[in-house]
Amino acid sequence: MVVMAAKHVLVSGASVAGPALAYWLVRAGCKVTVVERAPSLRVTGQGLDIRDAARDVVKRMGIFEQMLEKSSHEEGMEFIDNKKRCYARFGVEDESGRGGGMTCDIEILRGEIAKLLFDLTKEDVSYIFNDMVESLEETKEQVKVNFANGTPTTAFDLVVAADGIGSKIRSLAFGNGSTPIKSLHSYCSYFSIPRIETDTMLAQVHHTKNGRVLATRPDNVGLTRACLILTAYDESDKRLVRLEKASKEGVSEQKALIQELFQDAGWESSRILKGMHESDDFYFQNVAQVRLDRWSSGRVAVVGDAAYACSPFAGMGTSMSFIGAYVLAGEISRQLNNIQSALENYDRVLRRYVEGIQKLPPGVPWIVFPQSMLGIKILQAFIRTAAILSRSRLATVFYTLSEYLPSFGPSFELPEYDAFKQYESAQKKIS
Repeated sequence: MVVMAAKHVLVSGASVAGPALAYWLVRAGCKVTVVERAPSLRVTGQGLDIRDAARDVVKRMGIFEQMLEKSSHEEGMEFIDNKKRCYARFGVEDESGRGGGMTCDIEILRGEIAKLLFDLTKEDVSYIFNDMVESLEETKEQVKVNFANGTPTTAFDLVVAADGIGSKIRSLAFGNGSTPIKSLHSYCSYFSIPRIETDTMLAQVHHTKNGRVLATRPDNVGLTRACLILTAYDESDKRLVRLEKASKEGVSEQKALIQELFQDAGWESSRILKGMHESDDFYFQNVAQVRLDRWSSGRVAVVGDAAYACSPFAGMGTSMSFIGAYVLAGEISRQLNNIQSALENYDRVLRRYVEGIQKLPPGVPWIVFPQSMLGIKILQAFIRTAAILSRSRLATVFYTLSEYLPSFGPSFELPEYDAFKQYESAQKKIS
């Protein structure tokens, strides 16, 4: 009897999508290597939530309860006006993770997820840090990968880009011109600031004119997480040119520009900006979506933000990473000897759901980031009304009905993959 060698898959990126994919690829019968450009596991980052079918994925991975334990235990979100008064408050959504609420029961730091996934996979997956893919040479049967920092050239049966919205591998395989990144004319800054006595377990959000938002959230390590967002009405806003220029420069230049753009923002702006300058985990991001007409090219595929970044405004980026990883590995498990067909099925199974998530409501994001004080007053009235409804039975009726409206897109039910069940059954017999 001829025993087929396990398919060798290279995954680029050790944040969320990469290790999650590696976990499921092992259960699909693959040999997996993950390469990460950072010198070690990156354990910084802001809070993320887990929603919809992604909750079922992490439950099947056995890490749902650990995520709950490491969650920030945020108690809800309140909105603050320019007189520093709370005008609306929302509680934590129900345990289904499907309510579309402001606060999910799992609000966990990106670094905590990264550590959980690394610990879960490190015994079965080879990790290479401080290196990255330099070039790809594809043949009919394999992809020869040349690395940038000394890892020997190696042939793989499949290469998967899980290296974020600015994916280098996506550019190598698809070409720069074939990657439509849809700008949402918005930039976010994330960082940690010291926690003070008046900070509570509620997230706080403050809107101010010119499309600016300041937000703070609690975490589980004794700090307060801050986020500053600037959203322009359209591409004619001259601030976008300065923000784009800063995005290509260093952290000091980015902090200086954010200081200038937010110093008159009111509320807690002085405290937040002071904390920003002292922070060592500052992250600056252009908010955009990745919209590809295909998620594979030959023996190279994309997953997570590299494939279908939906933006923070959709609130499903991390969840899509888990769901996409599960489906990609599952489809490969069904056709280990026909990778091309498996990749086509990955696209077929998931695309409608992804497109539904990426379809933002009309007017978003600019309608929720008003440029004028009049716009802010209108938004505040809407938020205040929504908060009142959220405390009534009407909200439950609305969320239930909304799931059946076409504009909300289809829900997603995880496919069942025999290979995953067989792997778990074999592991139980061994133990």
